[in-house]
Amino acid sequence: MTISDQAQYVFQTVPSDPLKALQYTLPNGMKLLMSINANEPRIFTNIAVRAGSKQDPADATGLAHYMEHMLFKGSSRLGALEWEQERVYLEQISDYYEQYRQTEEPEKRAQIYREIDRLSFAAAQLAAANEYDKLAGAIGAKATNAYTWVEQTVYVNDIPSNELERWMQLESERFRMLALRLFHTELETVYEEFNISQDQDTRKVNNAIRSALFPQHPYGTQPTIGLAQHLKNPSLAKIQAFFQTYYVPNNMAIILAGDFQPEEAVRLAERYFGHYQPRPIPPFTFEGQPPLAGPLRREVQGQQAAFVDIAWRLDGARTNAPFMLAIIQQLLFNYQAGLMDLNLNQQQRLLESHAWSWVYEDYSAFGLYAKPRQDQPLPEAERLLMGELEKLKNGDFEDWLLPAVIRDLRLQDIHSNESNQGRAQDLVQAFILGIDWQRMTGRFAFWESLRKEDIVAFAREHLREDNCVVIYKQQGSDPNLIKVEKPPITPVELQRDALSAFGRAFLEVETPPLAPVFADFEQAIHRRQLQAGLDFDYVHNPDNQIFRLDFVFEMGKFHDPLLPLALLYLPYLGTSDYSAPALQQKLFSLGLSLDFKCTNETTYLTLSGLDESLEEGLRLMEHLLAKVQENQAALDNVVSDILKKRANAKKDRSNILSNALADYACYGPDSPFTYRLPAIELQALQPEQLTSRIRRLSAYEHTVYYYGPRAEEDLAALISRLHQRPAQLLPLPAARAFQQLPTESNEVLLVDFPIVQADVMLLSRGTPQFSLGQHLMREWYNEYFGYGLSSIVFQEIRESRALAYSTYALFTSPNRQGEAHYLKGYVGTQPDKLREAIPALAGIIEEMPLIPNQADHARQSILRRIESERILPSSLYWEARAAARLGYQQDLRRYVYEHLRDANASHLQSFQQQHVKGRSFKYLVLGSRSAMDLPFLESIGPLRQLSLEEIFGE
Repeated sequence: MTISDQAQYVFQTVPSDPLKALQYTLPNGMKLLMSINANEPRIFTNIAVRAGSKQDPADATGLAHYMEHMLFKGSSRLGALEWEQERVYLEQISDYYEQYRQTEEPEKRAQIYREIDRLSFAAAQLAAANEYDKLAGAIGAKATNAYTWVEQTVYVNDIPSNELERWMQLESERFRMLALRLFHTELETVYEEFNISQDQDTRKVNNAIRSALFPQHPYGTQPTIGLAQHLKNPSLAKIQAFFQTYYVPNNMAIILAGDFQPEEAVRLAERYFGHYQPRPIPPFTFEGQPPLAGPLRREVQGQQAAFVDIAWRLDGARTNAPFMLAIIQQLLFNYQAGLMDLNLNQQQRLLESHAWSWVYEDYSAFGLYAKPRQDQPLPEAERLLMGELEKLKNGDFEDWLLPAVIRDLRLQDIHSNESNQGRAQDLVQAFILGIDWQRMTGRFAFWESLRKEDIVAFAREHLREDNCVVIYKQQGSDPNLIKVEKPPITPVELQRDALSAFGRAFLEVETPPLAPVFADFEQAIHRRQLQAGLDFDYVHNPDNQIFRLDFVFEMGKFHDPLLPLALLYLPYLGTSDYSAPALQQKLFSLGLSLDFKCTNETTYLTLSGLDESLEEGLRLMEHLLAKVQENQAALDNVVSDILKKRANAKKDRSNILSNALADYACYGPDSPFTYRLPAIELQALQPEQLTSRIRRLSAYEHTVYYYGPRAEEDLAALISRLHQRPAQLLPLPAARAFQQLPTESNEVLLVDFPIVQADVMLLSRGTPQFSLGQHLMREWYNEYFGYGLSSIVFQEIRESRALAYSTYALFTSPNRQGEAHYLKGYVGTQPDKLREAIPALAGIIEEMPLIPNQADHARQSILRRIESERILPSSLYWEARAAARLGYQQDLRRYVYEHLRDANASHLQSFQQQHVKGRSFKYLVLGSRSAMDLPFLESIGPLRQLSLEEIFGE
């Protein structure tokens, strides 16, 4: 590792580092990890703590996750109105929780909790609710969030570059001390999060894998969300001890990626974090795990479709095992030319399959996943997975594949480095796992040194059949579900309009604003017509040698319901010169990928990758479109898989609520969701019906779009020379129209589905066509009222009443000019809370509390974000298309900015009165009918109980 001297600070750097990362350590041990990217005046920030569920006390699991939630609550200054008085209450609450933990007799526990509830209500009067989020919003932060995992807790913001100092000030106060205010309502949201996890089959399978692979290590014994018995008996004293132990500067890092001066960042870090005092970090020790006498088999039950997961345990992050696994994973599965891609997915032997890996400090894990086809038993899916692994262990893959995989990993790295978030994530991973940055950046040299024999030897040693875990995820009712019941609480009265002295001082500081820069689509996108009906749009890529070439057809499923089926069929077809697998191998060897997408109204054929391979890739693409050959067996499998996926979709709660039921509410039974071929017509399809559509696709009017490093004239000439199309292009066919139904009165649509929770969505159609005026107010309404940690809905439903983990209300704008605006609300809660949760959400939507200062903070936050946002070259074309679909040729952010710059709270109130108040709603309810309070639902409006068959249209 080399040292570079930049003025007064000495930064550690690594030669040939694509991120050009700068590392600096404060005298107290806090790390600064920085990557400069001047493409837009924003900084993606992470504050990472090397403490997660691995460090949880064995008798208080879930504690690190509590910490994540509570560090949004403030300190003795941030969010504090009367700290000395509040502190007394919080100490009493903490003492009562310790008594609660030690008490088993139910009545005595209930009595203690009533006292906790009483004290919590009183303490809430002395705190400014969600002040952290308000202040973060005031500096134009977005993506404000945090996450906890096995070895880390990471706090995230994306801020304007000119607000680095106020961000440092805010975070310095946040991590200075921990005030466990509003704990019992926040604990309720953790209960909800736990109950949500009971309905997530993937999470249950992952927990089963961890417990089998790591039976004597916290990776397997301590789920991050916590064990149910510990959630019911929290210890505030242990939380404070955890904070004092692990939230110390020598165990933390500030990660910055974006447009800033590194010297200034160090100066600010020294000012705001330099006074933090380091402390010794308790060493983490663990015993080695017992050998796996495998295959070790487990079964998990759940409502979603069946699948199989196979997993192996290997050495941890500071060994070569993770680097080896990354290569093995790509050799098996890279979406194009891996063994599983070609031999399982391409040949339609499984519904889907992939390889995966987890990298932790102490161990890593590797796995294979498969979802079976219709009537395919899980043991057969397992056998197919193990068969491909066996090929790899025998070296049964072509020599060109290894260098192609390494090149593809480089491409992925380039794409990741285009974003500040991707850069920051790499730096976080190295810090958390304790990987030296030089080793991290040297992984490509390691990969390039590998020979086939090295990979084969590693796989044979570590990925044996006798040391794996096999999980069969069966479809069915889970007998092991655990529901954490909430104790009764009194909704706290939040001081929504209050600000602490710290908050007032923070907001009084005025940072000189940045000048907004709006995209000039006309100048940035070079447009020409190559012939009548064939347009060519060009955007230059100034940053790297990556390109994207799209053929865009303004027709989709609404124009021809067979078109999306043709594009589903196409990846399994070859030509007279190439089989389908051979074509994928050829593309992958060139550093290219070819993708097909058909939406309701648009079709995209996309070639992307290394620009040096563009011409050869375009020839291959044109060859495929013109010379595609039918394959009856492939079509039979496509049809079978479509029907299997439709059946699986009826087991996915998110798909049921957000797609099938929501479309039914908006359109009725004749909806875009149900506009698809019925099974009998699918099964009668002939290959030529689909291949004919592929062959004549380029005969329709379309646009060719290029983003890349080549000159515009060169590309235009290349397209004119290689793109096969007739001299006269066909006009586009007419589209099928669907009517969005007015919401004339309240109605409840209930779908019986066996989940622990209940999902409720409120939908109401508004103005039937795009309105620029409503669009200009939409973001402000959502920011202030409906979405985010400091929104009124979040505060009322989650913070005050603890009725849900997830809740929101959104005013939406359509994607196209002729579509309607909608008002949408959501609350995910327990069935026994619906009587409280639904009226609470509906009531606050109807009577939006207006807090002028908070509304203005939300308005200012949007302005700060727009001032610092830049539409990057790779996104320009797609942003221009989005505006054009609404009837505009300009960057719509300009209109939003100019409108909000001169607005005040009365405008927001008028918007709510005119476009929100007085609405009727469709109440969409998904959950177990037997747990529902049906008389209550009927009191809202007429209740219709719908079957899955009705909303799925079959």
